[in-house]
Amino acid sequence: MGERPKTSGNSVRGARGFSRELVLVVCFLSLIALLGATAFVSRMYHKRVHTLADQWFEQGETDYNAGDAKKALIDYRNALVFSPSNKVFQFHLASALAANGQLPEARAYLLPLLSDSPGSGEINLALARIAAHQSKMQDAMLYYNSAIYGEWPDQPIEMRWNVRRELCEFLLSRGASSQAEPALVALADNTPDDDIDKQKAAGKLLLAGQLWNRALDEYRSVLAKNRNDADALEGAGTAAYNLGYYSQAVNFLGRLPRDRSADPKISTLLETSRLVEASDPFLEGLSIRDKARRTVDALNVAETRAHACMGAGSASSPAGAPHSELGDLLATAQQAGTDWSVTNLIREPDRINTAMDLVFRIENAAEGPCGEPTGEDRALWLIGRSVGNNHP
Repeated sequence: MGERPKTSGNSVRGARGFSRELVLVVCFLSLIALLGATAFVSRMYHKRVHTLADQWFEQGETDYNAGDAKKALIDYRNALVFSPSNKVFQFHLASALAANGQLPEARAYLLPLLSDSPGSGEINLALARIAAHQSKMQDAMLYYNSAIYGEWPDQPIEMRWNVRRELCEFLLSRGASSQAEPALVALADNTPDDDIDKQKAAGKLLLAGQLWNRALDEYRSVLAKNRNDADALEGAGTAAYNLGYYSQAVNFLGRLPRDRSADPKISTLLETSRLVEASDPFLEGLSIRDKARRTVDALNVAETRAHACMGAGSASSPAGAPHSELGDLLATAQQAGTDWSVTNLIREPDRINTAMDLVFRIENAAEGPCGEPTGEDRALWLIGRSVGNNHP
């Protein structure tokens, strides 16, 4: 047999294929390329997903701001499909749900968000509004106060003032005067002195809450900057009237433009204030003669009111019924007769207080059976209510 031809090792590897090392290198490089491609595809996928989420969210914002909460709901839900854990998207979906009247579902989204961020002013305010719509007074107050003292990333002072104002409006709309009073005082205390619009807004709410002194202070501050501001003049005049400061009421309301003073409510306040000024015998600076004359005029007005009231009552009530007190007071006035003439009152001015006390008692007694007085009688009735007050 012939000899088998000899071959070198390299020739054998070449015949059989690549070396093991080369194969490993190729496989490694292929794996790196595959991983890179996978990462690239993954990045592109996530980028596309985020792009779609952002696009749906922006569309939701457009629809919501256009007043279409129902369409915004679909947009926000679609955004959450691509980014389900996005808290911003969740909050805006909750806002759209609330705007669409789906309050329980909105609250269900907001409570977990509040759990993650208990100090968020924005989330607390959203929950406060839901509670307010559901007439849950205690919950609304809790969330409103948490929003006031919560965190606001942008314009915190402005936002807190706005929330205070909203809380006051909510409480007043529910007739919760006792709860509204501290909220109104806090609003006034936090109203900047250099912001006329905010001062007038605070003053209007203080009037609604019948905090006359604080309202008058707020409007006076506005008038110190612009003495002809019509809103401030009307507000200050209304507050002064209710405080019994009728001279100030005449001053403020009398300076209103004609179109504002022609309003029936304002014209009534102004006319009554002027009648009080013309009828009050206790005004400072009056002579004894003027005080005596006003007292006699007041007695005549009160007696006329008593006669008319008793006459009206006798036609519809049993004899002697609810008018016995008024009849006794009228008899007392008539018995005084000439003792309370202008001349005698000038001679004995101490009797002016006694005579006016009787006038006030007659007007008060007539109010029950015949209703609140008008005109000069109302002026006397108001003077009686304000006796003892200090007139600045």
